[in-house]
Amino acid sequence: MWRKEEKEETWKRKKKYQRDLVYHFEADCITAVEQQCHKNWTKTFLSPSNPPSNEEINLIDLLPLTKRQCV
Repeated sequence: MWRKEEKEETWKRKKKYQRDLVYHFEADCITAVEQQCHKNWTKTFLSPSNPPSNEEINLIDLLPLTKRQCV
């Protein structure tokens, strides 16, 4: 009986870990698309004589998904 519970707990942890990886992957994809849109917009609409401030370009640089640790 104890081994069955242990296996079930291990399985639940693995499933949670997989869900966390999927969540982070989706968040990374969304962030990458937003960053690319921002870069494209900046290149298209801002002249080089009027560079954006650091606050305007304050984008999130994420670690690669493989370097993250899900708890």
